[in-house]
Amino acid sequence: MPYNLHQKLERHWEATLREIICAYPARRANNWHCRHDAPAAFLQSVEPNRKQWANLVSGLPEFSGEMQVDMHAITATRHRLTLRLNSALQTHALFQTPAHASRTDFPLVVCLHGIGGSPEMILGDDESTPPSYHAYGRRLTEHGFAVLAPYLVNNFAGRGRLHRMALLLGTTIWGLEIQLLQRLLDFAVAELPIDARRVAMWGLSMGGAYTMYTLPLEPRFAAGIVSAWFNQRVRKMIIEDSHYTCFLPTAEEHAFLPGLLTQFSDQDLLALICPRPLLIQTGERDSVSWPPLVKEEFEAGRTPYDRLHLSERLQWHLHHGGHEIAFESGLDFLKKWL
Repeated sequence: MPYNLHQKLERHWEATLREIICAYPARRANNWHCRHDAPAAFLQSVEPNRKQWANLVSGLPEFSGEMQVDMHAITATRHRLTLRLNSALQTHALFQTPAHASRTDFPLVVCLHGIGGSPEMILGDDESTPPSYHAYGRRLTEHGFAVLAPYLVNNFAGRGRLHRMALLLGTTIWGLEIQLLQRLLDFAVAELPIDARRVAMWGLSMGGAYTMYTLPLEPRFAAGIVSAWFNQRVRKMIIEDSHYTCFLPTAEEHAFLPGLLTQFSDQDLLALICPRPLLIQTGERDSVSWPPLVKEEFEAGRTPYDRLHLSERLQWHLHHGGHEIAFESGLDFLKKWL
């Protein structure tokens, strides 16, 4: 086949696939049948979707067995946790409690970093360039919260390599790390000095994605904050535009979760978090999103909260910054709902 015909073939495939993906509203109408007459009826109506989501981000049975956790004191208020889930896999997290406080019932915030980030950035020992984390974990401890900050695979190449291997086993890097987050939560509620009824998750960028992806599966999280991730998902994934960065031409292979846009745009994941409180933060100067599209998706996602008369539980903070944490609105939200 001549070279120009190969090029045409690729363009035809891409145009056809884009057309199918952009027909997402029709798939939503076929797959979502929400009832809004009462919270219990609503939860029952979205349970089939929740099961589909659980299948889409499932982990591996090899990591569901016995878990060993070691705690190493770094300071009087900070510990490093090491989780061993089998003979080969170890994962780590930092746990920090408020200074000069001796309690067994701290409210807990699980804080998740993004690409290039780390628990040390969350806790203020390091910072990204430009600043994104603003030591939000350490600052939370100054207001009485305990913080648990897991280490996530934080670079494109590493995530892509692991993602390809996970696909061969019917899962993804997302499914594997969500499984680890749930196992870490098992340990936290059983062994750490926290109030298991007052646990939230707050993630930045990729950590925001993990927040949106984990809360639908994990009812032990009473509230969540998604910073610098929430988007109009169809456009973010495949429509290149000067107003925002699109994933399609980038090296972020890990961002392509198989089956995501069969029925799970960002607004639909909100339906799987409802009726729990959720705060979404977007920076006006953040290149990953364009506020008019975020607003459009957010307004669509409000439907279950509004119709269940729970509007105040879903909030959107459009701040003047960029790709970063907006600490004060997050703190106010957690003080109110946790």
